[in-house]
Amino acid sequence: MHPAAGGAEKHLHRIFSKIVEMGHKVVLFTTTFPGAKEREVVDGIQVIRKGGDLMFQFTVALNLKKLDREFNFDVVVEDLNKLPVFAHWFVRKPLLVQMHHLWRKSIFAEAAFPVAFGVWFFERIIPFFYRTQPFVVVSPSTKKELAEIGVNEGRISVIYNGSEMPPVAAQFNEGSCCETAAQSSRENEPEPYFLWLSRVHRYKGIWTALEAFEIFSKKHPEAQLKIVGDGPVLKKLPAWISAHGLDGKVELTGYVPSARKYELITSSLALLQTSFKEGWGLTVMEAAQLCKTTIASDVPGLRDSVRDGETGILFPSGDAAACATAMEKVYGDVELRETLGQNAKRYAESFSWENSARETLELLQRTVEGSVRK
Repeated sequence: MHPAAGGAEKHLHRIFSKIVEMGHKVVLFTTTFPGAKEREVVDGIQVIRKGGDLMFQFTVALNLKKLDREFNFDVVVEDLNKLPVFAHWFVRKPLLVQMHHLWRKSIFAEAAFPVAFGVWFFERIIPFFYRTQPFVVVSPSTKKELAEIGVNEGRISVIYNGSEMPPVAAQFNEGSCCETAAQSSRENEPEPYFLWLSRVHRYKGIWTALEAFEIFSKKHPEAQLKIVGDGPVLKKLPAWISAHGLDGKVELTGYVPSARKYELITSSLALLQTSFKEGWGLTVMEAAQLCKTTIASDVPGLRDSVRDGETGILFPSGDAAACATAMEKVYGDVELRETLGQNAKRYAESFSWENSARETLELLQRTVEGSVRK
């Protein structure tokens, strides 16, 4: 429920709310935000909120042992996102470390040097402070990166994100390209716009998307780019758009409700995913469920959720000209666009949150059993 929640939070919510449905008790200890309750139950998860982002490691140190006395945890899951909290230092319970991606050098494209260096440094020391704990990641790319910094591959499990058609999106799936590919015509084509959908941070590659669209727009002045999402960089975009003569061609929608988001996906030509780093790419799967292909950076995570040439097109990260070339390819070939969209939908349907939750629960049980044997 945090206003800055993104894919990592959605993953946690979907997995652990289903584990609650399977008969288990789940407690989430997280940061607070203005107007939030300190304690409430959300979809069966007992949520406890204290402190802010910058001091969260200290907040964990002060509170985790107290929470263990209150709830008597069987197992603790540390959702390691940017900075470790070293949960195993504060409670002597089995620990599973959950990660979506490593930042590595990409953090320097997002944060100021002192903060970026801190994140980079703490990632480098993960193998030294988590010597025996099992890890779970959402893609083979992240497993490979963890192994490269020194975590034993035998301790790293891959459990993919799920993918399913939310009820609010089902109404937009009717008459999609999956059902009408054989009868496509100019009248039935999507509106001529590409969709960029994300929190508007620098590491999400927003400038790459804008520069690519500027190149593409010179040949196709009728096309548009819709940027959907909120974030700290959003306020900087209007000046850039005006300076580059793209007024009326780039629309900044800000945050939109789920129904509007799926409506925008359905009417788009394709999704642009220009991030420098992702754990997986939930927006890729959201688009795929609606039979839409994705043009994405060839980076860890996205190269797993997008199969190059089969479900979408990958381009070298940060290369605006290559991104524009991919846009040109998708824009000019209706048959290719629909084929990639159909393949993307089939690929998305091979993943489910039910399976992901069940695999996570099994891993948690093995983590407890392994601790007992020790």
